[in-house]
Amino acid sequence: MPPNPSKPISLEQLLRRGDVWRGQSQGFAPQAALETGHAELNACLLHKGWPLASLVEICQPGAGTLSQGEWLMLSPALRQLKNGYMVLLNPPALPFAPGLIQAGIDLDRLLIVAVEKKADFLASFTELVRADICTALMAWQPKHNLSYTELRKCQLACSDGKGLYLLFRPLSVQQQSSPAALRLRTQLHLRSLEIQIFKQKGSLNQATNTSIHLPLPETWLPIAAHANLRQEESPPSSTHSTNNVSSIKRPKRKLP
Repeated sequence: MPPNPSKPISLEQLLRRGDVWRGQSQGFAPQAALETGHAELNACLLHKGWPLASLVEICQPGAGTLSQGEWLMLSPALRQLKNGYMVLLNPPALPFAPGLIQAGIDLDRLLIVAVEKKADFLASFTELVRADICTALMAWQPKHNLSYTELRKCQLACSDGKGLYLLFRPLSVQQQSSPAALRLRTQLHLRSLEIQIFKQKGSLNQATNTSIHLPLPETWLPIAAHANLRQEESPPSSTHSTNNVSSIKRPKRKLP
């Protein structure tokens, strides 16, 4: 029943709304979350895991060009999703199938979607997150920056879904306003992946002075050093083909 415009709304009724920000008052808006698989990261997140049905924004110094430890950070959570598909929208490189298998990712449930125009990216993002069959979406911002209005459309679409929805953006947009429920910045170092939370909806504790360091597996150490070196170089014009999962349209390079 629609509200009666002639009847005033009490403060208590307003505070019961899920879209009203309440600062440090966390008890009013419980939210489903997916355990990250990293105890230190869980401790810093408001709902002790990745918020579901919400836009999660991850800012990276090399977003759109090189792998920045996304799979190290996200694989434990993705392994918990037993149904539906995991979709990569505009990944910067082809995923390396043997590495994903070693990380416990089911390749039969992994899809790749590649689009060129920003309008197509936004349409794909909003349709995918609203699809019940898409339980996780990892999307990389297109070459053109996304405005607040466009990000708002993505956030509203995420609220209609039930899955884990992540948007990777360059570090240069960190100061831009965003409606995302959770904003992180990550930095791949020689022996660890550094994670900092600089926005978390529902809490005043932004933890901007706290860095979480996820140790890299021993087998990653030479790869991390190579990735750090490549950040200072221009991207290569071509690569050799490798084993990869099927895609709708293949990006040009493979993840390290």
